[in-house]
Amino acid sequence: MESPRKRRYTEEEYLAMEFASEFKHEFVDGQIYPWGHPDMLGMYDVQAMSGASLPHNTIAGNAFGLLRNALRGKGCRPHNSDMRVHIPLTGTYLYPDVLVVCGQPEILKNGKMDLLLNPVVIIEVLSDSTSDYDRSGKFMRYRSIESVRDYLLIDSRSIRAELYSRTATGQWTFTEILDPAGTVTLPSVSTELAMPELYEDVSF
Repeated sequence: MESPRKRRYTEEEYLAMEFASEFKHEFVDGQIYPWGHPDMLGMYDVQAMSGASLPHNTIAGNAFGLLRNALRGKGCRPHNSDMRVHIPLTGTYLYPDVLVVCGQPEILKNGKMDLLLNPVVIIEVLSDSTSDYDRSGKFMRYRSIESVRDYLLIDSRSIRAELYSRTATGQWTFTEILDPAGTVTLPSVSTELAMPELYEDVSF
């Protein structure tokens, strides 16, 4: 019998399963992963997940709140991890921790599920289990989305942020922020996020 870990799913199968599931899952290279756990290969029928850590959730919430206040009235809007992003080039479906859409959202409807196509800013909070994937495989897929201009990684284990920004010529620049009193500048939305506010109420 074929192992459920080895089975490859179609996008249609994933979407049908996700529509019926009470948990969130991501879809990458024919495999279905519990959200936030890319090392749990292909396990759709997961009945429980450990969930993100308190620092992870706090940082994601802080980032969303700061962006919500900073972007109000500017034609851009942040969304939390309930918004699914569809990456047509790779046939991937992911749930970023935080994202920003500017102008009219481009939505691909699938039943009652909204699949976002045009995020401008994507933010992921790094943890022990996801940091390598967030920096490599996820970034490779996210940067195939033409609308994405800033990809921000915020560490949940120490005060550190990594920002990748796409230039007008299509090149990506890298900025590392290590100063606990520093700021993260998101060029695409002309917004600064203060590191003390991103890490507010976070204890290491």
